[in-house]
Amino acid sequence: MKNHSVLGTIALMFATSGAAGADHFRENWSGATSPHFTVRAPSAEVLFNIPEETAGDGRVLQLLLPANPRPSPGGGAEIQSRATYLYGHFRTRLKTADCSAQPGAGVVTGYFTYLNDGKDYNGNGLPDNCEIDFEWLGAQPEVVYMTMWTDYRDADAAQRRVGRAINLKTGQILYTCYYEAFGKCQPLAGPEAEPTTVPALPEYNSATSFYEYGFDWTPTGVTWWMTNPENGRRLVLWDYQGPSARIPSRASYYMTNLWHTPGWAPEGMPGAVQKPTVPLSAFVDWTEYATRAEPTEQRVRRPKTGQVRTTTD
Repeated sequence: MKNHSVLGTIALMFATSGAAGADHFRENWSGATSPHFTVRAPSAEVLFNIPEETAGDGRVLQLLLPANPRPSPGGGAEIQSRATYLYGHFRTRLKTADCSAQPGAGVVTGYFTYLNDGKDYNGNGLPDNCEIDFEWLGAQPEVVYMTMWTDYRDADAAQRRVGRAINLKTGQILYTCYYEAFGKCQPLAGPEAEPTTVPALPEYNSATSFYEYGFDWTPTGVTWWMTNPENGRRLVLWDYQGPSARIPSRASYYMTNLWHTPGWAPEGMPGAVQKPTVPLSAFVDWTEYATRAEPTEQRVRRPKTGQVRTTTD
């Protein structure tokens, strides 16, 4: 979700370097710095190598949002890849900010790719905005928002994007839409709106447990998914296959952030845009990128009991 009062300023900060990223990496956040990511926030707000017993290796990255923060991503805690990436398989294991002590706090945890240098490469009259998002609102930790942008103009919020929101606790798909302006949903169907149903995860709360999320980005579509905590298998949230004009096609930065929004409230909760009155944190166990996925990729999962279980996607 754009914070359009500051987007024009932020856009200038993201001009592409043309750098090519590694074919594959996994950042476990167990060092003092990262060879793959830089900090786009005061160093006190992004903390490396923090102990966390539920993390795979016992260490995490902490994104710390101070009390009474300046609104917008620029006032929050943020990491950005040193290189840019065009297509591939992106995944992370993270826990979003817990706002249960202040349910009306306007807080966004984001995991995404992004590039906007203010230029109109596709020639449609709007600045290109190459962006693929997972986002969560602190006031609504059971809902996941997925968005894909190709264009955005800060002056009047003209845009081109597609988006879906799912209440994972109930399995309800709240919307699947195409937008050219905020609040003006054009419902999608067919290959732009698959799957049409998603199973409920009754225990899901993005702020109380770590979950694994990912998206696969190709020239013909984007698939958002998560690992089902009940069986360890991939659960597809949105398999978008639509017009190429609606799919980002420029190498973008790989990012995770935590910030205060004064203007994006969950449906039915218009007051949930308050400034956080206490510090809040999101935690990242690991972050991964690969140009391609192996057909039978095996991963070892370590449940809380300590038993090792191997699953295959």
